[in-house]
Amino acid sequence: MKNINKIKIFTAFFFLASVFSEGYAQTYFGFKAGANASKAYFNDEVYKKFYDTKIKPGLSAGVVILIENKDKFGLYTEILYSVKGKSVVSHANDYETNEARYHYIDIPIMFRMKFKQPKFNWFLQFGPEASYWLSGSGVMEVYEQDRDTYTNYDYKINFGEPQFSSDYMNVEEPNLLQFGLTAGGGLIWDLDNGNYISFDMRFSFGHTFMGGFESGSIPNIGRVDNFEYTNNVLAVSAVYYFDIMEKLRLSKNKYRGKR
Repeated sequence: MKNINKIKIFTAFFFLASVFSEGYAQTYFGFKAGANASKAYFNDEVYKKFYDTKIKPGLSAGVVILIENKDKFGLYTEILYSVKGKSVVSHANDYETNEARYHYIDIPIMFRMKFKQPKFNWFLQFGPEASYWLSGSGVMEVYEQDRDTYTNYDYKINFGEPQFSSDYMNVEEPNLLQFGLTAGGGLIWDLDNGNYISFDMRFSFGHTFMGGFESGSIPNIGRVDNFEYTNNVLAVSAVYYFDIMEKLRLSKNKYRGKR
């Protein structure tokens, strides 16, 4: 039910942003790549007393679409493949670390405000983001007290039928579709002939738990994982995009020139 309400909000924002972009003069398409740093924020207070979280680096890449009206407002969206994760260290009696990487498809839809300057433009943007959790993997390092040694268990995330092997982390009832809010800004340079390059920085606030408390398990080694947390992500990216209509106009002129 919560995800249904978030989908309604996501759809409503898309509609409102489209209204703001009504009467647009330009449509842009382009490509984006960048790096991110994510950190897990757990919900359970007792859990947080015994486990510390660290920043986990990741990456993203994909395509972008910008619809900009005649003023300074626009609707900006992306379809990205991204890697985010978590880094958790236990300081309880049983020493344990968990380094995980998760793969996503991210679709942010943001309302953009652009401010023109003599040599470059800058912008602010904000809006909702929908993410679909595709897969994941990780390494759990466990202190084996009876043998006085550390053992690493490499695992893959399993959303299906439970696998009774140390090669898999079984996740019960995961929230594959996740929502958040994102906000940020950046700089734009005009490269002439309808080409542009920009750099942006944004912060995404996760609003959906990955799953339930101790809903992840590696049964045959007796280890569980807490997925009752959200991801907050800081991302920096470079974007190349072009004015679709301007490119078509230049192509027609070039074709006519050859005739």
